[in-house]
Amino acid sequence: MSDKETLKGVIDRFEGDWAVIELDGEIEPRNISRKLLPRRAKEGDHVQLEIEHGNVTKVQVDPEATQAAKERI
Repeated sequence: MSDKETLKGVIDRFEGDWAVIELDGEIEPRNISRKLLPRRAKEGDHVQLEIEHGNVTKVQVDPEATQAAKERI
């Protein structure tokens, strides 16, 4: 079992100091500290979460996936 993994998701909304992220393939959203997100991150952005030992260590906005989703709408 790997100690590192990358998950993809979408920022659903912000609640105070938390970003609520809907993850691909998971039913329950995950609350992530806003401190881990880039400052430019906003609702609807597609993101990649880097997970190490069960903890989110980094969140990156995926501009290509975000743009592709906007074009589908």
